[in-house]
Amino acid sequence: MSSRDEMPKLRNVDPVPVLVNGREAIGLRDPLGLSDRMLCVGKEALPVLALMDGRRSMLDIQAQLTQQRGMLVFSDEIKEIVERLDDAYLLESDRFREAYRRKVVEYRERPFREASHAGMSYSADPQDLRSELDAFFTAESGPGLPAFASQEQRPVGLIAPHIDIRSGGPCFAHGYHALASGRPSDVYVIFGTGHAGVPGVFTATNLDFDTPLGRVETDREFLAALGQSLGMDPAAEEILHAKEHVIEFQVIFLQHVLSGRHEFTIVPVLCSLSHLFFGEDAALKGPREVFERFCRAVREACQSRSVCFIASADLDHIGPRYGDSFVPHPGTVRESLDKDREMMASLERLDVDGFIRQVAVDGDSKRICGFSPITAMLRCMDASEGRLLSLDHAQVDDRNSFVSFASMIFY
Repeated sequence: MSSRDEMPKLRNVDPVPVLVNGREAIGLRDPLGLSDRMLCVGKEALPVLALMDGRRSMLDIQAQLTQQRGMLVFSDEIKEIVERLDDAYLLESDRFREAYRRKVVEYRERPFREASHAGMSYSADPQDLRSELDAFFTAESGPGLPAFASQEQRPVGLIAPHIDIRSGGPCFAHGYHALASGRPSDVYVIFGTGHAGVPGVFTATNLDFDTPLGRVETDREFLAALGQSLGMDPAAEEILHAKEHVIEFQVIFLQHVLSGRHEFTIVPVLCSLSHLFFGEDAALKGPREVFERFCRAVREACQSRSVCFIASADLDHIGPRYGDSFVPHPGTVRESLDKDREMMASLERLDVDGFIRQVAVDGDSKRICGFSPITAMLRCMDASEGRLLSLDHAQVDDRNSFVSFASMIFY
């Protein structure tokens, strides 16, 4: 991208704070993994990145930065940043689109989806992993080991965290204890937050999931019925599953409590929607209709077999790591969890509209990462009651930034 008339648009990237030669900087990671390296930029580059929205030319960006700084900004400064971003596939450009096309072809030719977080978020050794997962159930804050199918009720829905397993293990365990204690289902439809964004709102994947505990079959018959109802490929953006952890974490727990006891398939679905979809903005009518049409198609595909939904969902993201100007303290955590309990109470009542209003009331200032999968699950499943099982949080950096999460069962 060398022309000054280009309108650079930054992709949906994953920013992380880093230190470079002792100086604070921002590391930009590609959620799709088109490049294995992280591009580091100084904080002074952030105003430039903020203007790369695809609606401003290089000249426009130069003029606006000059106005903001009150001094002349040279075009070479902007050009250098643009070229570095494009080299790393972080701009929506021809270079990115070609790399993306190659990645999609390569992904779809795989025999299965490999575990992307084994050895990082959980043990890659099967025996060690089972011991690690058991320890979450038997921990002081855990629920104990479940007695498989010891209860008559069949769970039809589960909310479980997607935070790093070692940070939220006991909360995961509370959810899967309740799931395993009830009657099992034939199919588990897993909705997960698409952290890289999902332009089409939803995307499934046709690939089976491989983990240290074995391979779980993706239900292609279910996906075929879904595609027939939608009139389109429900896995059109399935490359987004390649590096995303949110489905993988749930698969591991499903394997742990069900494998060898009950045969099951999964339907992995990433989703990305906003509380704004459900407002009056006419510009969002299209995505809102996509959401409603997809949920109708899922309900239709559920008619012939027993199905349980899983929402892979975290809640609040609070602190400097997530853009807040304050450092949280214990009172911040207590206040956040109190509000979370109010929000989860609306879900216990199966009041999805109330849940949406609670997220929207302050413009989602708490950054509820699980909004998409929770809302999708509530729209798709047929439940009569919900019960909160566990609500917890984990500190994620040395500035007290934290994430809250919960487990909740539905019948």
